[in-house]
Amino acid sequence: MSRQHRWLLIRLAAQNVGRRRLRAMFLGAAVMLGVGVGFASFVAGWALWQGMAQSFSRMGADLLIVPRATLVNITASLVTVQPTDATLAAELVHRIAIIPGVARVAPQRVVPALIEGQNVNLIAFDPARDFSVLSWVEARQEGAADGLIAGGALSARLGETVSVCGMPMRLVAQLGRTGVGPFDESYFLTFDALADVVSFCRRSETTAKSAAPAKAEDAIAGMRHADVCSGDLALDRVSAFLLQLSPAAKREEVKFALAGLGDIKIVEGNGVLTSSRQALSTLLAGVAVFTVFELAALLILLALLFSAIVQERYREVGLLRAMGAKPNQVMAIILAEAAVITGLGGLAGLGFGAAVLLTFARSLGFYFALLGVPFSWPPAAVLEAGAVLAIVCSVALGLLGAFVPAWRVRRMAPYALIQADAR
Repeated sequence: MSRQHRWLLIRLAAQNVGRRRLRAMFLGAAVMLGVGVGFASFVAGWALWQGMAQSFSRMGADLLIVPRATLVNITASLVTVQPTDATLAAELVHRIAIIPGVARVAPQRVVPALIEGQNVNLIAFDPARDFSVLSWVEARQEGAADGLIAGGALSARLGETVSVCGMPMRLVAQLGRTGVGPFDESYFLTFDALADVVSFCRRSETTAKSAAPAKAEDAIAGMRHADVCSGDLALDRVSAFLLQLSPAAKREEVKFALAGLGDIKIVEGNGVLTSSRQALSTLLAGVAVFTVFELAALLILLALLFSAIVQERYREVGLLRAMGAKPNQVMAIILAEAAVITGLGGLAGLGFGAAVLLTFARSLGFYFALLGVPFSWPPAAVLEAGAVLAIVCSVALGLLGAFVPAWRVRRMAPYALIQADAR
């Protein structure tokens, strides 16, 4: 089919839409409402999901795996490990991650260190697996990728450089107050940054004693029992593994599977919070399933409407066929008409959904704040992807709804179409 023929078919489809404007407007309005409500629900649901995910991530771990001699601080919203010399092999993370019912595993290492001449705990974590540290960040320096994170109870100025066992490190973020002393009074860094500190300390031991100030030497000597500033820290060990369970997981079954890891202690977090997180995940999955059924119902409705539209135009289609129009051309006209109506309805739906969101923007934020859930609009990239997806879905629904009646009329002979309309 040449480009001129394609353009002619599109013009013919547009003219058919304009011939019955009222019907096209009602059909487009139905698509507009569906797309508008769907787009507004997507944006609000994204904000709710992000806010709830942040809130639940601040609840800490469902289960905690520590050496048997480790002391654990359990609060209503967070589980933390007390500083200890007992450790576990870091390679256990792979064995834990494959246990049924375990959704996320976050290793942590708690070690004493000398920061600005004071003995302070360092907590190393893996940013790729973490769910209990970064969610508490309240202030962050722009453009900083790695560095030291201060606990909520520490006085820190972002961007300043502090001495960690003699190694300069920049403060890039600070956490909010959690109410848990060991957590609020510690500094946080990644495992890679901890390895850099240990490597620096090892190099310092091999340099001349005169290269470092006497006070720093005395301080480092006083920290040798901690194996951090002395450079003796083993980097393949962790203090604890924090676990989050999947929505359908049962605690007792997961604990039974974890018991085979060796000489460990399994500590349970707040059971009510775990149940709430699992229930929310199930609810969100149910909403997604409901949305799929809603789209299926809209597809059936569009198919019925286009079946009636095509049946009403049997004589017109028969005359087109008798004048030489090919079956594929007739089918293309019908599909193009459906795409035009539903595409315009989808564009109007985006405007309708945006108007709904702007109308209730302040009330949504206020309501979420009352629930204690952070509310923030999705990034521009997510909004653009959602808008494009809404338009594509609206056009796809129109094409799918019109495909069956268009295919049926394509297979009918011209005389049969004319006679069917006469009957």
